[in-house]
Amino acid sequence: VEALKGCVDVLGVDGQCRLSEAARIIEGSGMILQGNVDSYVLKYGTEAEVREAVRNNIDEAGGPGRHIMNLGHGVLQGTPEENVGYFVEEAQSYRGK
Repeated sequence: VEALKGCVDVLGVDGQCRLSEAARIIEGSGMILQGNVDSYVLKYGTEAEVREAVRNNIDEAGGPGRHIMNLGHGVLQGTPEENVGYFVEEAQSYRGK
C-alpha cells in the first residue's frame, strides 16, 4: 500500500477479496475502494437479496461514501430490470448501519 500512495486514488476490488479486508489494508492511505456486488445476485436474486447485497457491500467498505459501488461483471443478459432498479435505489438511499 505504501508504494501506491500518491500514485493511486481508487483501488478496484474484485469478488475474490472481501471489501472489509481491503478496507483494513488501505486504512489511512487516503485511497478509495471500488467494490462489486455479484452480478448473479442481480440476475437471480429477489428484491430483498439485491438490497441486502448492496447494504453489505457498503458496510464492508466502511459505510456510505467510503467507496464506489458497481457490479462485478456489469448487468448480465436476462437480468430483470426491476432488480437493476432495486440495486440503484438501495445504493443511493442506504445510510449505513
